[in-house]
Amino acid sequence: MFRRFYRILFIILVFSRTPVAAESLNEEGFRTVSEYPFIEEHADKTSLQKAFLQSASYLEKLPENWRITIHGETYRKKELSDSLRRLKKVFEEKDRERKKSEFQKSFLLLETRPSYGSPKITGYYEVLMEGRSKPEGEFEFPVLETPSDLSVKKEGSAKVVGKTENGVFVPYPSRLELSRTSELGGKTSAIAYVKIVDLHLAQLEGSAEVKIPGKSPFRITYSADNGRKYRSPAESLKGVCKSLIPSDLRNCISEFPREVKDAILQNPRYVFFKRESSAPRGSGGIELIPERSVAMDPAIPLGLPALLSFRSPLKNALNRIVFVHDRGSEINGHGRIDYFLGTGEEAETAAGKINAEGRILLILPKK
Repeated sequence: MFRRFYRILFIILVFSRTPVAAESLNEEGFRTVSEYPFIEEHADKTSLQKAFLQSASYLEKLPENWRITIHGETYRKKELSDSLRRLKKVFEEKDRERKKSEFQKSFLLLETRPSYGSPKITGYYEVLMEGRSKPEGEFEFPVLETPSDLSVKKEGSAKVVGKTENGVFVPYPSRLELSRTSELGGKTSAIAYVKIVDLHLAQLEGSAEVKIPGKSPFRITYSADNGRKYRSPAESLKGVCKSLIPSDLRNCISEFPREVKDAILQNPRYVFFKRESSAPRGSGGIELIPERSVAMDPAIPLGLPALLSFRSPLKNALNRIVFVHDRGSEINGHGRIDYFLGTGEEAETAAGKINAEGRILLILPKK
């Protein structure tokens, strides 16, 4: 789920370029921590065990010669897999002092911070929404599958999304263009039809659970996008909506339906979906575990554990162990985390309240 994705961005580019391969983070943003913090005792051990399992399963599927360099040190697949097993045993240790000793002996803590300011923590969630099998009243906006004519070209370490017309590679149509049936040309089909705000939220977060009357609920998750840069509807709704938190658009559209609809359609980025029968998934097919899974910069390997601390109105964390299970198009650079809260209204409310400074400590094996 690339989610969660699109936090407010004010620049609109006609042709989007996003990294295909992870680019290294600058060394200045890393700092080795010599004073180990108190590790929070967690009551929700079930979620912790699930998160460990998801990370271990992902690492197991990597090629045997896989490796990554972080802060000048190269780590191989086996090293990270072995260290994850050791860390799991450490957290299963009941003796507090022994746990602390084993943790300090086996693991390196590497803080990641931006060049200016403090680390930024935001939250994301899986949207719950109603749908229809065909256009009906407010349920007029299609949740589209990836079109057959969409293609991606590599240019160096970047990708360019588009399609070929008359032998010429051109940008893929924008959201507004895709809202016209003539643009689709039979190249894609609708999974469901939903309300415009729900479609916007699902595309923002990267996944949703859809309920169609008379049918079993099903999940949709990110499949591809049209390569355009995200433009927040908030840019057009200042002074119109009382709150510019994305989920609050549901309230605003009842008062200002035309203004909200126009603002959403002005966002050129469109996310295509695929059906997902099981739990919400992040990058690499990893199952997202509420309040354990996070999205970080592509230079931080999937599966890696970290300690997260922050305070917000509804959720707090103090050296909570989390795992890198996801990516996000706007989750880039040092000291940037998007924290997965789960599914539904409670998770939606909590996610909207998280925009906090915090601390992020990557957990790596000692060499």
